[in-house]
Amino acid sequence: MSEQSVTDVDLRFHTPAEQKRKRRPKHTRIRESPSPSSPWLITVILGLFCLALLVTAGVLGVMFLQASHQVRRQNEELIQKQAILKNFTQLQETLKNCMQQRDDLQANNTELSNIVNREVDKCSSCPKGWIQYSGKCYRFTNERSSWQKSKKYCSSHGSRLLKIENKEELDFINGLACFHWIGLFRTGAATSWMWEDGTAHSPDLFQVKKQMTGESCVLLSVGEATSYTCSEQYRCICEKRTA
Repeated sequence: MSEQSVTDVDLRFHTPAEQKRKRRPKHTRIRESPSPSSPWLITVILGLFCLALLVTAGVLGVMFLQASHQVRRQNEELIQKQAILKNFTQLQETLKNCMQQRDDLQANNTELSNIVNREVDKCSSCPKGWIQYSGKCYRFTNERSSWQKSKKYCSSHGSRLLKIENKEELDFINGLACFHWIGLFRTGAATSWMWEDGTAHSPDLFQVKKQMTGESCVLLSVGEATSYTCSEQYRCICEKRTA
């Protein structure tokens, strides 16, 4: 029998069922082999999810830091405001005490002036109620008025507002003056100080302490000359030569 005949016999004796069983393993291997793209897709999805979580955590962290910084800054501002309020309260209390001391000094000065006046009037060539010193008569008023009205008051009594001419006179007046107008003024903020008679003030004798612009008249108190607004109400010192 030839090889061709054997081959033909083999083909005829292979039934369709046998041929199907022979082909089945190929189909089975194809169905059992997983898709090569599935693991890669899952990895990408998980990576994107993790990246989203990191970004979210970063944003939340930045927001938290900003909120913490803002809260800390607000706390610092609150502490500063509390300190300012405390200092302001202390300043108010100090000012109240100073005003009380000033009133006490004024009362004591008035009483001292009255005693001195009574003693000096006994042997003085000055009018009653005036104090004599080194050829001058001085009157320390108790009435309060503006600088201009004080000037008119002194003029009505044949005198003028105080003009301090030397160190000795300054020392004498400083022992008695307590928030009194004197005859020192200026015509504007940029002008020099001058006395009521028009003569220039010498800063070598004493300095005028300036408080605010627009203050053109001078008060003398406890050895210190200070600028004030001329319309404010204070007592004054008048002077004139002895008879």
